[in-house]
Amino acid sequence: MTLKDRITEFKTLNHGRVTRDKVSYKETHELITEELERLLCKYRSSVDKHMQHRRLLRDGVDYWLRRYHNYTIMGDFRSHYRQVGLTDDGIFEHVIPLKIIRDMLIAGVLTVGEALNAPTCRISKDNDGQLRKNRLVNSTPNCWIFFTRYNVVEGIIIKTHDRKVIDRPEWTLENHYVHFGR
Repeated sequence: MTLKDRITEFKTLNHGRVTRDKVSYKETHELITEELERLLCKYRSSVDKHMQHRRLLRDGVDYWLRRYHNYTIMGDFRSHYRQVGLTDDGIFEHVIPLKIIRDMLIAGVLTVGEALNAPTCRISKDNDGQLRKNRLVNSTPNCWIFFTRYNVVEGIIIKTHDRKVIDRPEWTLENHYVHFGR
């Protein structure tokens, strides 16, 4: 069969629709956990490979972390945290930048479960602009007290998605994982 015949006879596949619910979130968690563990194993055993090989594996880790955050966290409860007084959806952001989460996962500092549940927050576009202006979009001065990077935003108050106002200067990554699970 020629390429033209195959293309001409092709029928669009019907994959069906997925309903976002506890089952789909559980399946997503299971599959992405397996993929991340597979990629981490390949990365850790690739020390003698070309740098591009390792870069592509890191890209795969980034992809699956972002896919989980966008599907499960955004789909289930929108974000872990939210700026008090936000009148729209705001900007969804990783409070500890994703590349740092990825690197801590690769280094074994975070577990897969902790990386999948890394802190996310919705903040205003103006406050996101303040982070950008202060070069804090891809960096953070403190991963333990992770809201430290919001010190450049005057008067910002943060609450959890279940409406608990947090004490930013005292809220640690441990507090986050105790509140939200690992």
